[in-house]
Formats: sequence, structure tokens, C-alpha cells
Amino acid sequence: MLYVIAKSISKKEDILQTQKTLEALIEPTRKEEGCIKYELLQDHTNPEVFFFDEIWESKERLNAHASSTHFLQAQEQLKSLLESPMEVYLLNKIG
Repeated sequence: MLYVIAKSISKKEDILQTQKTLEALIEPTRKEEGCIKYELLQDHTNPEVFFFDEIWESKERLNAHASSTHFLQAQEQLKSLLESPMEVYLLNKIG
């Protein structure tokens, strides 16, 4: 299994639109083959900071997600909404 944390920082004036764009990814992504967990979280003290907490069966399934139409469309929309590019961390579970 592959664990993923993806961090997005919205421009302050675009928090609601960023949230809508990110939320639109949830349903289609959860239907993708190999998606075990896909949750959107918002920082409690900094509402412009969002995280996806993900678990995928494999790197190949994650790569398929990154090539999906809904993901590519969201990435295009997010270009103007985010302070900086999304940071993605690929992790291994310990213990």
C-alpha cells in the first residue's frame, strides 16, 4: 500500500473556490480502482491550508489517478487558486 499526503495552500481570497474544486475530486476519486482512502481535510487554524489523506493499493493506481480527467481538470483550475503548487508526499507505513 502507498500512503499519500497532498497539501494545498489557497490564496486567502479564493478559499471557498479552492474548497469546492478540491471537494469535486472526492466522489470520482473514491470510485477509482485501487483507491482505499481519500479524505479532504482543512487546517483548523489556517483555513487556507487543505490536505488530502490518501491510501492507494499501489504506485501504479496513484499514477492512474494523477492521469484521470477529473484530476487533470482540477489541477488546471487550481493553478490560479493556490499560492504555490500542491505538495505531494508519498509515504510508507511504519509499525
